[in-house]
Formats: sequence, structure tokens, C-alpha cells
Amino acid sequence: MANGKDFGGRMSLRLSTGELISIRGTFSVSPTSAEIASVANQDNTVDRISTPVARRIEIVAADGGWDYEKLMNGPRFDTTIVESFTGVTHYMTGGFFSGRPVVNRLNGELSGLAIEGGAYNRSGS
Repeated sequence: MANGKDFGGRMSLRLSTGELISIRGTFSVSPTSAEIASVANQDNTVDRISTPVARRIEIVAADGGWDYEKLMNGPRFDTTIVESFTGVTHYMTGGFFSGRPVVNRLNGELSGLAIEGGAYNRSGS
């Protein structure tokens, strides 16, 4: 049984269109549909405020030479991200790209993108 302390390793991101995106480093997940904040009252009590937010997967990837207008304005899609070292698989259904793609032409890095919306689930350790 895994102890939950393994991270990193080879990760692959595949869209339901069959497109494979080569992740290059950053892969961050915001798996909840609410952001919780606190507010202090004048009597020194504290209340909690819940704000609905989109589930989000932020990525940094290698530039695949895509038509970025088409990618950003395309239909919703399903995403599967496999962490082969840890045995964890991430699923987002009905998501779409958000953000503003930025391509670094010196090193071929694509940043500024996230996959948002839809339902998020994960399996594995």
C-alpha cells in the first residue's frame, strides 16, 4: 500500500479528442467547487463565506504548435492525466481551456493555460 508521499515522475495528459499534450513541469489541481474565506464580525466572532468556483487544472506544457484560437474556442472535452510513477489518474469531464496561452520561443514552453469546468475525479493513491 502506498504511503502517499510519492510525487512527480512521468505524466501524460490526453484530451477526449485523442490529442496528447506533453506536460513540462507544472501540473496543479484545484479539485473543489468552492473557495472558503473568513470574515470577522464586530463582536469578534468569525463567519465563513463559501464562493462557488470552477474546478481547475493548471498546466505548463511543451508547445505543440496548435492553432491556439481553435484550441481556446473549441468545444468542451474530457481530460485524463496519468501519473505513471504514483499510480494516480486525474479525470475532468466537460472541461474547457481558460487563460491566455503564452509560448516561450526560446525554450518552447507553453504557459498561461488551465482546464476548467466540468466534474473532477481522481483514482489511485
